[in-house]
Amino acid sequence: MKTFILNNYDCIGFDLDSTILQYNIKNLIQLEYKLIIDFLINKRGYNPKYFNESLTDKDWDFMQNGLFFDFEKGNILKLSSKGKVHSASHGTKFLNDEEIEQYYSNRLWDLSKIFIENPLVTRNGPLSLKIRTLLTCFDMPISIIFAKAVDLLDEENGKPLDKYNILPDLLDAILDMYEREQLRNNAGNFYSELKRNPEKYIKKCSPEVLAWIQELKKTKKIFLVTGSNFDFVEFTTSYAFCENLQSLFDIIVCYAKKPGFFTENRPFYSLKNNYEDKILSSEELEVGGIYNQGNFKDLHKFLARISNISNPKCLYIGDNLIEDIYSPNVSGSCNTLAIISEQLSEGMLGYDIPQDYEQVCNSKVWGSFFILKNSSGHEHSYWNHMIKKYSKICIPELKMIINISLDEPLKCFCNEDDDKELNGYYPAKPISIFNL
Repeated sequence: MKTFILNNYDCIGFDLDSTILQYNIKNLIQLEYKLIIDFLINKRGYNPKYFNESLTDKDWDFMQNGLFFDFEKGNILKLSSKGKVHSASHGTKFLNDEEIEQYYSNRLWDLSKIFIENPLVTRNGPLSLKIRTLLTCFDMPISIIFAKAVDLLDEENGKPLDKYNILPDLLDAILDMYEREQLRNNAGNFYSELKRNPEKYIKKCSPEVLAWIQELKKTKKIFLVTGSNFDFVEFTTSYAFCENLQSLFDIIVCYAKKPGFFTENRPFYSLKNNYEDKILSSEELEVGGIYNQGNFKDLHKFLARISNISNPKCLYIGDNLIEDIYSPNVSGSCNTLAIISEQLSEGMLGYDIPQDYEQVCNSKVWGSFFILKNSSGHEHSYWNHMIKKYSKICIPELKMIINISLDEPLKCFCNEDDDKELNGYYPAKPISIFNL
């Protein structure tokens, strides 16, 4: 039996959002939904008929992390571990077996086959305009908004369109909401709303979690790699941590542009007024420094230099299964530990389900995040396959591991396709898996 031991690692890295820093996700998603539909209605001329001002219970149930978008056909899909279409909707209307076959013969989609071979191939370029998946609370409402936009266009056209072109408008809405210059210029409605009401959207971080990170730092090199720009990092952590951010980490990397941080060779930049200034080599990185962009290869050189270990063994902890788990693993950068809230929201024996998790993370219409039921029994979802193959262990929250000894061996995934035991879920398997 394979085991995972924290003390086997010389360096431990963390993502920030939804890893160390937690959000009041129901309030956050409601804000995102409102800002996106306001953009579509007021700046792109969408008919407001289908877009409620607030998300309904039915809307919440339609949303789920890990759904796939067939943008051209107007469909939303849930995929099996082999990339087959398990269930699908056209707009908000769920398709029966016959209808799925009409769209995807033998339940196969040519783009999903490309995706499961290498998810990174579809991140940019022409394929990114045809297939996409959503994996964070920052893009979760896109599913119900896209579905309602399809419903709207179908009604206006009197029948389904041959091809949909909704994505460019959605991308413009997302850019309008999240573009980093909005925070610097005190513009837009997303950052300004968070700044006005941080307590509504950001949770205070557990002092025990921060103390655990500081304890790790006594014997290991600790790094932060986040996709957020430093001004947003500084704002959120100053509210959530009540702690000097730099005291927690040996180096902080912002605007890292994952997953490319782990697979490409973008240079590091020093910061001037929170933005890129001068290109830096690995040798110019300093302990306690804060940088933008960069790449893991140069970060690893820095970690080797400050640890006096020629090839330090690294662990990275994050919540995004492509950016934080798949990418660092397949690039050979480091082992990974996944944080997946659905592990708790779907129920674990002996643990209560947080109320906001249960409504936001779970979906009755799409079913379990981990297990897909069918006429012959069950099969693993694509994301359960991803978790067991590319992470050592999976936990629902960081606080779940802070009280274990660094030398305690934990059961872990075999990192193989045929791992049937799924022992890497800690502290317990989600009930959907436990009951198999």
